[in-house]
Amino acid sequence: MRDVSSRIQRLLYLVPYVAKRADGVPVDELAEMLDVDRELLLRDLDILCQVGPPDGDPGEYLLVSVEEGMVYVDLPQRLTRPLRLTPAEGCGLLLGLRALRESGIAPFDDALESAEEKLLGALGHDADAAENLATDTVVAEPDKAVASHLRALVAAARERNGVEIRYAAASRQKAESRAIDPYGIVHHAGEWYLVGHCHKRGDTRTFRIDRIATLDTRDTHFEIPEGFDLETYRREHLYVPSADAVAVRVKLDALATARVGANWPIGTVRHGEDGSSEITIDCEGFEWVTGWVLGMGRHATIAEPPAAISAMRERVVQLKAML
Repeated sequence: MRDVSSRIQRLLYLVPYVAKRADGVPVDELAEMLDVDRELLLRDLDILCQVGPPDGDPGEYLLVSVEEGMVYVDLPQRLTRPLRLTPAEGCGLLLGLRALRESGIAPFDDALESAEEKLLGALGHDADAAENLATDTVVAEPDKAVASHLRALVAAARERNGVEIRYAAASRQKAESRAIDPYGIVHHAGEWYLVGHCHKRGDTRTFRIDRIATLDTRDTHFEIPEGFDLETYRREHLYVPSADAVAVRVKLDALATARVGANWPIGTVRHGEDGSSEITIDCEGFEWVTGWVLGMGRHATIAEPPAAISAMRERVVQLKAML
């Protein structure tokens, strides 16, 4: 234990001592000063090269080098001075905290208020400037209904309780009831979405929360499927099917499959042994998918559902009429 304690004391002493000497310190001089063997000192210096944050990159670690008998130490910024925020950066964080407090998404008002106070304290003499910038910035008022639904859905998702919503999808004027197992909430393109299992559709769907007319908690309990991760889901899905999206199955022969190559639209693809393929795509309308299939000519056809097949026939009739 005494050897370990002595080594720690040496390390704590030599780092700031050598770092202040831009021209370096001779190894022999440092060894004599610390009253240690030269080889032992070199082993200590090797240990110092591994000092840094667990998740840091190489630029955040101590840079210790021995060149031509001289020792040099460069300190990363984290170890030389505390983080400083400009008034504009502080303003941005303040606005983010306040928007989060007012959105209804996070029912942790006391914690957020404490975080705001700590932020202002960390800004020091720049706190007033950041406060003035934040006060002079206009932020849109949150929708009260959305805020109320957000809080209820966050609680339901946390407690694994099902909900019953009346939802007005984009494709229809009248709201309809949906039984949902809420997996969580995501924010995408400026809107809040509920992600969960839709009992009507039988799979995972998303619902824009501003289109939820009413929301009630159901007396049911659910478990999130094994392997489902909300953050991974949000990160990996550039397109998320809406509540009323329809699954369209398209068949492609070998030529069309080769033409698509690796540029498949988002969907479930199955390849046949003869080079043909099928893809199932969630569509909120049929305009895009019919256009995509038409681009393949006779080498691709819509197999289902009947509504998509009818939309394809109508589009072909329209195109013929334009010739």
